[in-house]
Amino acid sequence: MAKHELAADGQPPVRPAHGSVRTCVPYRGELARHRLITADGSDYVVATIFLQGRHKGYLTGAYPVTRGYLVMMRQPLYEIRSDDETTARANHERLVSVLAEAGVSIVRAERMLAARRRAEKQEAAASRRLAADLPLTFTIRAGEAATQHERDEESQPAILG
Repeated sequence: MAKHELAADGQPPVRPAHGSVRTCVPYRGELARHRLITADGSDYVVATIFLQGRHKGYLTGAYPVTRGYLVMMRQPLYEIRSDDETTARANHERLVSVLAEAGVSIVRAERMLAARRRAEKQEAAASRRLAADLPLTFTIRAGEAATQHERDEESQPAILG
């Protein structure tokens, strides 16, 4: 229902308050599910699912809802993986509370920070691999063994006195 539409009884639609959270019955394969209106007014579903196959573990994600329908499952606001159920439940509750209290902007900032940290780790690992591959060579040429102090003394004019 669009914002300008009226409900069937002619009244404006009732929309939950910003920051409201509703616990939902999880679907098969889910550990937990919440529907919430974020602090900044966006509608999201936060779900934690059990992954099977080669990616075993749990995946917690926040997915946008438009006009009462879950949309863009392939474009979540935020997703985080967990290895065990306890960590997955903690991540789920943390994501729900952050969205309800702070809103979408804080979650987007956290996602960008995590991406920046991953990029920095990859760059550091690549530079370490590059440094490990380069041979370490020193070249000493005959006649250039003078110290910096000796070179400075040679370059200054002698004071006659």
